Amino acid sequence: MKLDKSGDSVRAMFGAIAHRYDLLNHLLSGNQDKRWRRRAVRQLSPRAGETILDLCCGTGDLGIEIRRQQPKSQVIGADFAIPMLQLAAQKSTPENRRTFLGGDALQLPFADATFDAVTVGFGARNFQDTRRGLEEMRRVVKPGGRICILEFMRPTSPLLQRGFGLFFKHVLPLVGRVVSKHNSAYTYLPMSVDGFYTRAEFENLLRESGFSHVRSFDFSGGIATNFLAHK
Repeated sequence: MKLDKSGDSVRAMFGAIAHRYDLLNHLLSGNQDKRWRRRAVRQLSPRAGETILDLCCGTGDLGIEIRRQQPKSQVIGADFAIPMLQLAAQKSTPENRRTFLGGDALQLPFADATFDAVTVGFGARNFQDTRRGLEEMRRVVKPGGRICILEFMRPTSPLLQRGFGLFFKHVLPLVGRVVSKHNSAYTYLPMSVDGFYTRAEFENLLRESGFSHVRSFDFSGGIATNFLAHK
């Protein structure tokens, strides 16, 4: 299978698996995805009164966590897969009330310096043009604002790499295909991780894209990594 990260292909794929997306996230991560989001938001440290863009918001779980930790923030969720946004809107309650709109990460429908922070949960490796996506994030965040990118990465431990590789390349695609009824989405996932940057490479790309104070934190032995940076 050739990795196709074109906008139309990725949009169609995520739209097709939206109805099983949350279930598979929790199942295939052993519910660790919830803990990763909690830690990532805690490291972002959202403040009262801030307006935060949750980019590639999917079904909205990262935005829910932001509102849980900081109820006095305003969260706007954007994604170009409309079925994902519809499910995210269904999760919106008075406690985690958010605004949702369709938007392409490579051409965001916002003015310069609109947001205090921008977050992306497991979406940056799906950007058709990673550098352009990062530059758009920088454009819409205010001077001094922050970004938070939580992403799957290749584990750093050789032992974990071996076990994780077997699971990621053989077990995950099979379970994902059976549960989601989609033939390729969960083959795309390990391929997209393998083809993505290393932790050090992504930190350098953030700096090249104009961000400063770049930091990263490995979760669960580096299976997921949280990247923080300032404009």
